Amino acid sequence: MSVLRRIYLLFLILLLGYACRKPTSASWDVDVVFPVIKSSLNIRNFIGDSIFKADNTGLLSLNVTREITAIKLDSLLNLPDTSIVNSFTVPSPFGITLTPGQALTFFPTTELNFNIPNGVALKRVDVRSGLLKVKFTNDLSQPLDLLYIIPSAIKNGQPLTLAVIVPPTLPNKDTLFKTYDLSGYSMNMRGLSGNVYNTIVQAYTVSLSPGASSVHANYAQGATAHLTYSKIVPDYVEGYFGQQTIDLPLDTARFDIFNNFQAANFLLNSATLNFKILNEFGAEFTSSFSNIKSVNTINNTVVQLTNGLLSNININRATKAGYTIYPSIKTISITTDNSNIVPFLSNLPNKLTYQGKINVNPLGNLSGYNDFAFYNTGIKVAADINIPLRFNASYFKLISSSTVDFANVKQLEHVNSGNFIISALNSYPFRAQLQAYLMNDQNQVIDSLFTPGNNFMERGVIDAQNIVITATQSKLNVPVTKGKIENLKKTKIIKLVTYFIMPTNPPGDIKLFENYSFDVNIIAELNYNVNRN
Repeated sequence: MSVLRRIYLLFLILLLGYACRKPTSASWDVDVVFPVIKSSLNIRNFIGDSIFKADNTGLLSLNVTREITAIKLDSLLNLPDTSIVNSFTVPSPFGITLTPGQALTFFPTTELNFNIPNGVALKRVDVRSGLLKVKFTNDLSQPLDLLYIIPSAIKNGQPLTLAVIVPPTLPNKDTLFKTYDLSGYSMNMRGLSGNVYNTIVQAYTVSLSPGASSVHANYAQGATAHLTYSKIVPDYVEGYFGQQTIDLPLDTARFDIFNNFQAANFLLNSATLNFKILNEFGAEFTSSFSNIKSVNTINNTVVQLTNGLLSNININRATKAGYTIYPSIKTISITTDNSNIVPFLSNLPNKLTYQGKINVNPLGNLSGYNDFAFYNTGIKVAADINIPLRFNASYFKLISSSTVDFANVKQLEHVNSGNFIISALNSYPFRAQLQAYLMNDQNQVIDSLFTPGNNFMERGVIDAQNIVITATQSKLNVPVTKGKIENLKKTKIIKLVTYFIMPTNPPGDIKLFENYSFDVNIIAELNYNVNRN
């Protein structure tokens, strides 16, 4: 449709360009004739070149792929915000006198478990982003040195280490808060024994600061650290993803293939829709999809897809070599033999509805805790559509709009009248009716470019099989009047509508071949007011 749009707008541009002359003191009217454009258009120009392919007979097919839905890592698992309070206090009922550099007592290495739902058991998490927030308190009168080490979290070969001087917490004084960036750390989730999951190891040392004065610490005095691991987004996870069900509630996907395309009594001859499920997760799945409907919101028509192949789909796990993923691909072919795909797509949907569910690891932990997933990967469901351009219809039309503004173009006043003469050689098996509607700022039609009744390109001559054997010549006029020029100044949108009218009672399907075209030659005949000093 883009080429026709350019031709329509070129009419207007030429009116402006030819009218741009230096002001003069004398004037007269002249008639001018000049060529505007010569071009050959085919169906690729109306919809788009890249989505068409021709078979060995030259018959064109529409080939497009559209993503229907996608499930990312955060739908499969997430690490919940996890908090813990660690107290580092004197255990002796008699207290202890601390000298500078002396530790309060021995604090054994401990574990921190992340309570991940749905039976997920992780042994490794590489952190893409995340925060460790810590609130420190110290009820001694002297500063304490706190060394917090997480041997489980490694970055550049070094464990995550927090070294903090915690000042005495005084009445009416703010507690010490610190926030640490966890991005880039790889976390071993196997705990102290190496036999558990979702668990990291943490170690502490608390001592009186070397620059402090000696202080007596009573029983239960010391420091506390309130730690919160928050907003952890994995870059990579490994372990067992559990047995869980991910529901896909009823949803709607935009389907833009037939945008700007409308038809009456439209019926395709054949079509194929391949549902392609691409799994980038290192886990097995089963899935089912239902309520797949073709929705045409313009005509308010709905056609539900009837096919049993989508009710029980087994999806193999992806594999990897290092950081290279080799996804598994499952293809379900929906054809005229196993479904109602022809009326489903003949409905010319601009939306698809669907719902379903995905079961993770339906047979359990087959991988032995070796499920894996990378950030921004997932399960993607796409529709590969092939439609041979062989159909029946009363007519179809293509619609497009362009925004314009001629309100302040004074040069339009120099054109008195005239015509654009369009000579069209049509080798398609249908008539083409052209119109461009001028619409004001209220989105109301105030005029049109083509004269009704003189805006047809006649179809080519067809044989008994509806194949064009001879192209047909037509001539169209686009009149330019003072009234139309005034309406152009009020125009904000030009709505382009092209009707393609099929032969009456054709002997068979209409077929569109690669060699069909509209050959268009446009000449301008204008009466123009010329001024001269």
